[in-house]
Amino acid sequence: MKDVKGSIMVLILIVLIIFAGVAGYLAGKSNSSSTVTTSTITTTTTKTVIQSNFTTYQVYLDGIEFTDIFYPQNLPNVSIGPSNYTMFGMTPNRDPVIHANLTARWTTPLIGNFEQNMTLWNQIVKELGKSFGSAYRQATGIAVGPTEANGIVYVASDAGWVYGINVFNGKIIFELNTPGTLSMWEPLVWKGIGLVGLGGAMFDYQQGALNGFGGGHRGQYTGINGLLAFNATSGKPLWLVLTRAQAMPTGVIANGVVYWDTGDGSIYATNISNGKTLWVYHYDGSGNMASLDYYNGIVIAGFSQTYPTNMSAIVGVYAENGSPAYIIKLPFATTSSAGDAVMAVWNGYIVDGILGFQNGHSPLLSHISSREVMIVANATTGQIIYMMNITNITTHPSDTNNGFNPAIINGIIYQPTIAGNLMAINITNGKILWESPQLTKGWLQPQPTYYNGMLFVPAGNAIAVLNASNGQIIALYHTQLIMRQQLIIVGNTVIETSGTNWVFAIPISQILENR
Repeated sequence: MKDVKGSIMVLILIVLIIFAGVAGYLAGKSNSSSTVTTSTITTTTTKTVIQSNFTTYQVYLDGIEFTDIFYPQNLPNVSIGPSNYTMFGMTPNRDPVIHANLTARWTTPLIGNFEQNMTLWNQIVKELGKSFGSAYRQATGIAVGPTEANGIVYVASDAGWVYGINVFNGKIIFELNTPGTLSMWEPLVWKGIGLVGLGGAMFDYQQGALNGFGGGHRGQYTGINGLLAFNATSGKPLWLVLTRAQAMPTGVIANGVVYWDTGDGSIYATNISNGKTLWVYHYDGSGNMASLDYYNGIVIAGFSQTYPTNMSAIVGVYAENGSPAYIIKLPFATTSSAGDAVMAVWNGYIVDGILGFQNGHSPLLSHISSREVMIVANATTGQIIYMMNITNITTHPSDTNNGFNPAIINGIIYQPTIAGNLMAINITNGKILWESPQLTKGWLQPQPTYYNGMLFVPAGNAIAVLNASNGQIIALYHTQLIMRQQLIIVGNTVIETSGTNWVFAIPISQILENR
């Protein structure tokens, strides 16, 4: 009898284990969403040291140390610009122009900046190769543009620092050190709270490729990953949401909630006031540098492929609960392009620019060629309206960002191209209105910024100013190495960051003198 009871107990135990396994599988199944209401913050410890001209905050969030130095005397006397800065490029169509009374010129070197004399740097790159130069910039430079709110310019450096800078004179207001590197997240501001994603661009691509097997993710073993909130005036850390994968793409804020994604295909909705995560949606792709967008209650994200299946897609989820609105599958996308390109949204259209498969065969990348493809889709339904090849150039997918970031102004798409120039395209029918002269020797990738009939285009180590009506060059202002940073315009001043870890402000009038 005891043997029978024992056998029954063993059988029950086996059934329970199988049930738990099936439940776990269903809970983690692809393209699923879950609702949670928890905060990852378990402990917060702060040590404050007040000096004569600065205050140091040493803050531990879940035992992780953050150090912030605040210089209150460098705060602006007046506040200009918006009170909130809620997404990459400030607007859904990616046109960060802030109307204000400002004409300023300043240059601010940040911690880890390259020397202005680039002779030694160029020699090192020559000896060690282009890949070294790319990796070095991704560890110490600035990969995205600045943001501005309430008279403060915000910058996230790959060296692991977040800065607040006086928009009038370039003086540093705070410098917040994080335990790792930062990459593609433009600092956002909402009601006095700043937000930045943790997790830089230094990773093994195979970690992302393993997403398809559930065994890897971008950012594994590369440092602290997640979302950090800080006081937007002093820089003092407030709360932290930890994730296993890198939070590289810039999130988007709507109604006090920030929506953001990570390198393992997860989209999060987090309450900004308290750091509580409201829901999580998962897709079997990888969010790399494709900063999120928002349209009529739908959060829009881009994901790269994962091995063994190409899961490249533009995914829309409902902001209210994280349920999927649509999935625009892009199985022809090459390597990381769909998860790299920053899409733009205007008047119900989504526009994105990626590398698409042209010919060749796998598994070796050396056997594959690609061409630039522009996608135009309905932002409500996800239906593709049309796709078009941009230029006739084919290329090998390189080790760089494979996305091309559009801006949309009054129904015209301004699309950077693989040929190193800019195209103007009618959004409704895909008609090419003009093509600019070549602006860079290599690919042109960042969005232009539209101002007063002109397009300000980051182009290598220069800022090109084009006539928006015909694409002709008005001026060319040579400066430091600009990677893929979209510049912002505040009043009569261009403010931009560089791959050499500097921030600078230039009056528009001085740029236009370089004709």
